[in-house]
Amino acid sequence: MADLQIEMRRVSGATILDLTGEVDSYNAPKLRDRMERLIAEGESQLIINLSKVDYIDSTGIGMLVGGLKQASEAGGGIKLICPNKDVYRLFHITNLTRAFPIHDTEQAALEA
Repeated sequence: MADLQIEMRRVSGATILDLTGEVDSYNAPKLRDRMERLIAEGESQLIINLSKVDYIDSTGIGMLVGGLKQASEAGGGIKLICPNKDVYRLFHITNLTRAFPIHDTEQAALEA
């Protein structure tokens, strides 16, 4: 099982979380904690970069949905950068492409 690395940066006023590794039941709480902390600090517009995520399971998806709910309640939202077709397929199969704006590139996410 690969660890999950989370790097935060700000670009053009947006808060971007760059994820590397796997978002699974073992390490998804790390992502939840980071999103909750940012939203509590007033950063409710998040972009989650999944470009370097090799694997995401239902727990990881659940953490993202929970983060989206919290961000929405705070007046914000979550966009995803997901060029990996295997990871994207999971969002498509679960019909979460309706809940999350999903972009292939960072530039597209920033412009949307």
